[in-house]
Amino acid sequence: MRTHASQTKKAKFQADSALLRELGERLVGQAHIALVELVKNSYDADAGRCRVSIGSDDIVVEDDGHGMTTQEFLNHWMTIGTRHKEDEGRGRSRDLGRNLTGSKGVGRLAAQFLAHELEITTVATGRHRQLVATVNWDDAIDAGRLTKASAQYRVERPSTHFPGGARHGTRVAMTRLKQEWDDTAIRELGRELWMIQSPLARTRPLPAGNSGPEGFEVRLVSELPGTADVFNTQMTAALSNYTALIKGELVRNGGRAHVHVVVTFRSDGKRYSESFEVEPLVDHAKWEIRVFNLAGRQPGGISVKTARDYFERFGGVTVYDARFRLPYYGVEQDWLGIEYDHSHRRNRSVLLPERLQVRRALNDLPTQGRLFGVVDIDTGRESRAANGRQRRSGNYLKIQVTRDRLVSNDAYRALRNAVRWSLDYYATRQRLRENKVLEFSRPTEAPLDAMGRIRKLVQTAQKSHPKDDTVATLEYEIRHLSRAIRGERRAEEAMQALLAPLASAGMAALAMEHESRKELRRGRRLLSHLRRVASDERTVEATDKLQAWLDQVEGSRRLFAPLLDEDDRDEVEALMASEVLARVVEDLRPLIPGMTVDTEVSRTLHLPAGTFAEWSSLFQNVLLNAANATLDTT
Repeated sequence: MRTHASQTKKAKFQADSALLRELGERLVGQAHIALVELVKNSYDADAGRCRVSIGSDDIVVEDDGHGMTTQEFLNHWMTIGTRHKEDEGRGRSRDLGRNLTGSKGVGRLAAQFLAHELEITTVATGRHRQLVATVNWDDAIDAGRLTKASAQYRVERPSTHFPGGARHGTRVAMTRLKQEWDDTAIRELGRELWMIQSPLARTRPLPAGNSGPEGFEVRLVSELPGTADVFNTQMTAALSNYTALIKGELVRNGGRAHVHVVVTFRSDGKRYSESFEVEPLVDHAKWEIRVFNLAGRQPGGISVKTARDYFERFGGVTVYDARFRLPYYGVEQDWLGIEYDHSHRRNRSVLLPERLQVRRALNDLPTQGRLFGVVDIDTGRESRAANGRQRRSGNYLKIQVTRDRLVSNDAYRALRNAVRWSLDYYATRQRLRENKVLEFSRPTEAPLDAMGRIRKLVQTAQKSHPKDDTVATLEYEIRHLSRAIRGERRAEEAMQALLAPLASAGMAALAMEHESRKELRRGRRLLSHLRRVASDERTVEATDKLQAWLDQVEGSRRLFAPLLDEDDRDEVEALMASEVLARVVEDLRPLIPGMTVDTEVSRTLHLPAGTFAEWSSLFQNVLLNAANATLDTT
């Protein structure tokens, strides 16, 4: 049956206004991510200052950026999913040429996620009128169709001053908040905002006058408790207490790309560097990773526990896209495979070439809790630099719609391998340095072989002096010693016969350890979710108890780690006393809660040759006895 053209009709897509709420919950999801999106809008507007103020029932984000004209508000802000940031200036900001970070109108969805009502006050650069717009998100969502949702606005004489006394900028005020902001939430938000931009930048001077593309300051202000600046000051000091620094840079030049890595050890200033070629899928990336020894007194007055707690949450290696943190990456996500290799007891790198391999090198690969690293990329730059083939396949660094991580493609894997390569390179240099301090050589000749040669010499002497009592006694003692050596060998062989079942038990223990590790991670994720939805004091108290229990279980597992590791059990070497003690103290924490253990050991002091398991057991016994001796004291 034919259909005539005159019978066809056109249907238009419709969008329900509830899509505002759905997108806000799915694309934003957490309060600190919502605020980051609003801060990104300030950065894109060429602001030098951004201030986040939190009250009992309002949040205000204001900046000294270029603001919006009435036409920009109507054409851009009022359009969800607009591409104007991508189209205008090919992804660069208007005045300073910054690579733009926000897109698709997520900032508006963030405002809807945080509060029921919104008021925007904005003055564009060079204009003498201010625009004030208000949105009631409940009314907008109830409008039915997205095209019927509206905002009220007016244009009037300027009456608002922006951060730093600026005459232009934007002020976003959100009222009737959807989340409760108590002192705990404020403190957590402060730490999240502290991580919005690379904390490592705080240890380096910024451009004078806070101007230019790099000059951007975010400040959290609140009359509520929990916003003291002590934490920022202490953590800035803690970040300076690293033992080694790993710097890397990936640069593409035409059809080739190279990575250059430099490792610097702080104790003696020694530097090691290497370069290698990679597939040209990433245009540019830089990273800086600091390795820490979180034991003993820390600088800046910060306690070891505070530093450890912070590194356990914000440590690891984090990715920053155009200066802003992608929340997915960090200590809780093993995107570099560090914890995976530790749990599988790998001691050889799968990335380094043979010439750089060092025996047992990955045993010196730091855990994520001892790392604080930043990987700087720019997905806007990567998009502009992508060649035709990459654009057609989408195989370049780009951010997912969730705004928290990168798309997992070949370009992402190339970046991940380059960063991990630099960590493996650090581990090999650290192992070589340890090997040079003091080498321990095992006997090259079996005891019975040596005894056989000595016995032949005695027999020769006995022929020359058959009546010498001393020679006769020596020959008797040698026969007795030979029997003792043979008996010891039989005992050793009997013990080795037990190794097979013990090995099976050990493998089972390793498998159980790996599975328990996965379950503990799953438990922590569930607990984190429970904290977010907890609505009453009893539930919050229960989550605190669950947290303490998980910490206790995870800490107890560490006591047996040296016995599960083959190298820790069997490898005899001169170990660094400070590192052995630091690990033993950390492993014992579940058994000595509330006690502080200070260690003051020279970094050059090495223990007599032995296995790590042996020294660990010895120090565990000493420290536990000392801890038990304090139980009855006041």
